[in-house]
This record gives sequence, C-alpha cells and structure tokens, in this order.
Amino acid sequence: MSEATNPPISTLLRVLTFIEVVVLFIAGFGLFIAPKLIGPLWPWELLPFNARFLGAVYAAACIAAVMQTGYARWSPARVVTPMIFIFTAIIIALSFVYINVFDFQRWETWVWFILYFILPINAAYHLWLYRALPPVSNTPLTPQAKMILNVQTVILGLYGIALIVLPSVAKMIWSWEIDNFHAQLYSVTFLTPAVGSYVLTKGATKLEWTTLGLSQIILGAFPVLGVILVDLSIHRVNWLTIGTWVWFALFTALTLIGAWMLGQARKAT
Repeated sequence: MSEATNPPISTLLRVLTFIEVVVLFIAGFGLFIAPKLIGPLWPWELLPFNARFLGAVYAAACIAAVMQTGYARWSPARVVTPMIFIFTAIIIALSFVYINVFDFQRWETWVWFILYFILPINAAYHLWLYRALPPVSNTPLTPQAKMILNVQTVILGLYGIALIVLPSVAKMIWSWEIDNFHAQLYSVTFLTPAVGSYVLTKGATKLEWTTLGLSQIILGAFPVLGVILVDLSIHRVNWLTIGTWVWFALFTALTLIGAWMLGQARKAT
C-alpha cells in the first residue's frame, strides 16, 4: 500500500490513541488477570464477574488501539477510529446518565471523565477530517464474506441497541446478574464490533481483517474464560438456563468469526 492510498494519520490521533493503549492495557489485562489489584482503582465498585468482563472488553479494545498506534495509517485507522468513537461516546453518555454511581472525591473518577470527554471528540474530529478518504482496498468482498459481516453487524447492532433501550429485557440472557447500568454499559461490547464489521463491508485490507479479527477473538474468548474462572470460586452461574447458553454461544460466535477474519487476512493483499 502506497502513501497515496494509505496516508499516515495525524500526530494528534496517534498520540491520543497511544494514551488509550496505556490505559486500556492497565485496565484490561489488569482487571482480567489481577482484579483484586486493579479493581479498587475503578471509579465504581466492581463485583468479580463484572471485573473480569470489563477486563476482557478493555483488553480487546487495547488490541485495536495498539494496531492503530503501531501502524498509524488510514488502514487500519478507518476501522479503529469509528470503533473508538462509538465505544467512548456511549460510555461518556451513560456516565452522565448514571453520574450518581461515581464518587467525585476520588481522582480515578476525574481521570475517567476527562478521558471519556476528550476521546470521542478526538475520534469524531478525525472521522470528519478523513471523511473524503476512500477505503484503502478497492477489491470487492466475496458474497460469503459480505454476508457474514452483514449478519454480524445486524445481530450485534440490534442486541447492543436492545441493551441500551430495553436493558431489563436484554440482560436476561446474561450468565450472571447485572443491573441496568452495567447492562447499558455492556452495549459497547456489541456495538463496537458491529461498527467495525460494517466498515469492513466497504472493503478490507489484510491489516484491517487482522485488526478486527484479533480484537474480536479476545472479545469473544476472554469473557467466556473469565466467567468460568470466577464461577469456579463463587458458583453463581446457573448452568441450567437457556439464557446462559445463549450468552456463551454469542461469545463463542464472536471468537469463531474473529478467527475467520484472520483467515480472510491471509487471503487479502
């Protein structure tokens, strides 16, 4: 890919994404691997299942941010930047809706609001700045690839929206009990890859397939592993309900489609 077809991203976008990498790495892998160490630093109290799950979500986001920082070009930024926007915009909006959850006597709360105020604005600015740039790859997707991406976009998008609009209903398949705040917050788990897969339907390079594929494998596999690890000690998952198995099937599908994306990357130019 030449610089003409795949120009570098701005220094501002690269620097702020690098800051995200640092924060996401500590929050994501820290919460997942050492929740008792990182959990107390969170802006609100996290129960064991929520700590591991949020760790998984942030670890997946970290992978995408690393790819954008490392390559610092329109590909993969054309996929990652809209994902950053939808992720951060939803979280800051919900943070204001549920502002009573936060303790403003803690410095972690101020860091949270400052970061989540700046990041969606930065992402939106760059999406506008690069709005005229076409996809780096102009090779049409195969009908099968486009169908899989479209199906993922619709299913994840609709479920993500349902978690925001009808959290009391949508959270019923969750494998542990969550309140409406966490249900709505977890909408980003589905809306973010939905946006990513939609962008790929317009054309995808090897790097873009790889970026979303790696991120999605983490997003699918880590929550499953996290639930199993936590349940081994506290035994709160009801393994006899259909909802539990629907939840596991959903995240297993995310993992498998992520692996399929890596297969597509091997075929791409």
